[in-house]
Amino acid sequence: MGDNRKKKKIYFRKQRNKYSLGPGFRGFFCTCNFREKDCVKEMYNLLNEYAGKLYSQEYGPKPSAVESDERSDTDTDNETDIGDMLKREVESMKRDSQKSLKHKRFQVVETGVSNCIFIKTNLPSPEELTSAIIKDLSTTKVRKTRHVLRLLPIMATCKANLPDIMECAGKLFDKYFLKEPSTFAVVFNKRLNSSASRELIIKELADLIVLKNGENKADLKNPGLCIIVEIIKGICMLSIVDNYYLYKKYNLHEICKDEVCDDSGETEAKKLKADISQEEGSKE
Repeated sequence: MGDNRKKKKIYFRKQRNKYSLGPGFRGFFCTCNFREKDCVKEMYNLLNEYAGKLYSQEYGPKPSAVESDERSDTDTDNETDIGDMLKREVESMKRDSQKSLKHKRFQVVETGVSNCIFIKTNLPSPEELTSAIIKDLSTTKVRKTRHVLRLLPIMATCKANLPDIMECAGKLFDKYFLKEPSTFAVVFNKRLNSSASRELIIKELADLIVLKNGENKADLKNPGLCIIVEIIKGICMLSIVDNYYLYKKYNLHEICKDEVCDDSGETEAKKLKADISQEEGSKE
């Protein structure tokens, strides 16, 4: 009895880990407003809509040439043994099921933190798809989600310790900071983690960027590129995005807000900024 319980625990732990956030993932990280199931549905709809525009069925399930040959052979063979025919059919169904899972574009995985959703993808560049979504929403101002707040592409995940983070970041930085100089900023957030040092990680990442190219400069107000560091428990998610502050920190609600003009032609946003500056001046 004791051995069976241990085996069951090991089995369910493996099954749970299979659908939990871990190292080596690419995908999309989003936050929501307490409606996680609705958020996941919205994310699937949003991602599939724009993926359908950007990509063909290259990253979807499709039969391979080998499978097609096997099926043609099956059709031409004059098999009289019903048992063999059933066995082939079962094996074919298993292959199709495995192929479907393997080539699934988007799959939600467990993060272990409320209001934090991670959707794993097999697309090579989640940042490309996210950029298409952000730019389109910013242009059209059409609000397509109610429960999704921020949407960030995640290029890589690793364990949330400094050596692993530096190794993972180094590979990403070669593409963005090695040849062409750029201004940059590091955006750091962590949840349910007390061991990762914000100051140390930011400093080491900034030093690494400058090491890649001495002309790279830090700019906290208007950076050309933002390095996103999101830590959840023992996992670190990394990404590099452009126009982070221009696009309201990739907050879909804020991006879709339209500025309302009054009779004098001054927008409400400008009036709000003026009021804030007046308050800050009075405090000083």
